[in-house]
Amino acid sequence: MDDHDENALHEKPLEFMTSIANSGGHCDGQAVLPHENRTGYYAFCSCGDWRVDVETQEDGLHLARVHTGSVQA
Repeated sequence: MDDHDENALHEKPLEFMTSIANSGGHCDGQAVLPHENRTGYYAFCSCGDWRVDVETQEDGLHLARVHTGSVQA
């Protein structure tokens, strides 16, 4: 089996989103999406316990990394 078959980065978007939806409250996936009125973004996690409003995508990505513990605040 190829190593790429085991890496989530090589999944199709629908497969990835399905696996995140079935994560069962774990921090398996985070997203930063624009508000509908285009005045900022919101970031959230598949755990269901974290959502923040931010001004930029970079702010959302940083806070998502803080949320998962991959960087310090």
